[in-house]
Order: sequence, then C-alpha cells, then structure tokens
Amino acid sequence: MIIIQPTKLHWIKDAADDQQDLCAHSPVDFRISNMVFVRPEDGDWTVSASALYLLRTLTRDHTQEQPVGDHLFPCCGFSMYDIEGEEDVVICGCPSGRDCSVRHIGSEVQLSLESGQRVLVSSHDWRAAVHAFSDAVRAFYQRYSPKQPFEPEDVRGFDAFQREWDRRRYPQ
Repeated sequence: MIIIQPTKLHWIKDAADDQQDLCAHSPVDFRISNMVFVRPEDGDWTVSASALYLLRTLTRDHTQEQPVGDHLFPCCGFSMYDIEGEEDVVICGCPSGRDCSVRHIGSEVQLSLESGQRVLVSSHDWRAAVHAFSDAVRAFYQRYSPKQPFEPEDVRGFDAFQREWDRRRYPQ
C-alpha cells in the first residue's frame, strides 16, 4: 500500500489566502507498507514542487545522476523559470529536502532510500498514488484566489509550472 499525502496544506505565512505565494506547503506522510520515506513530523515541504517532481517520475527515473529535481520533497521552491527552448520549468530553492530514488523496472517502480532499503511497487499503483497527491495539492490551489505573481519573470515561471503540471497530469 502506497501512501503519499500532504497532511496540513497551507501558504507559507499561514495566511487564510495569499495571492502572492505561488507555492503550497505541507508536512507529508509518504510510506509504502512499513517503509517510511517522509513523516509529517519531518517538517514542511514545498508540496507544489513535489507534485510536479512526482509527476515527472511517472515517465522518468529520478536518480542522483539524472534527477527530476533537487529533492522529491524540497524545503523550498521559491523560484520558477521558463527557460526558452526547454519543455520543463526549472524550480530553484534551498539545498534542503527529503529524497529517494525512483527507477522504472519493467512494469514496476523501485523506490530506494539512501540507507539502501528498497521496495518494488506496480507502475499502476505508483501512478495512482502520484495522481492522488498531485490532485490533493491542485484542489488546495483551487480553493483560493488565483495567484498573482509580482514580477514578469515570476508570471512566466508560474505559467510554465502550471503548463507542465497539466501536461504531465493530463497527457494527451
């Protein structure tokens, strides 16, 4: 059984609504059977970036050699850049976060911790868990006012972020 869920979604300053905060935050419960990847007591993560990174793992491996992002659960993801000629948005933050590797092996997905612990899950179950996490974060955004990035570069970056999220969540 795969559990990946935000446990207390909020904006960075715990404001009731924050049109300027482009990132959703939350502690996360991520475990597969009795293997724990991230616990709610580990702290807050930028789960909007996590949702996108996890969606990327549906079609790509996430390893140290070829990461989909700095960490699957980054502490920060405060800058988003739409790089000309690149299909994916670039998200930058601080160097802190929680991570595991994700490798596709036939019809299964292997998740590994730095400790060497590994677990295999079906690609179908991994996809369902990632979609549920992504949808929970997206539903949080939809409950609040539309985002209003301040700088033109932030507008382009956030637009690229949303386009990639939609493309990966609802592929043609």
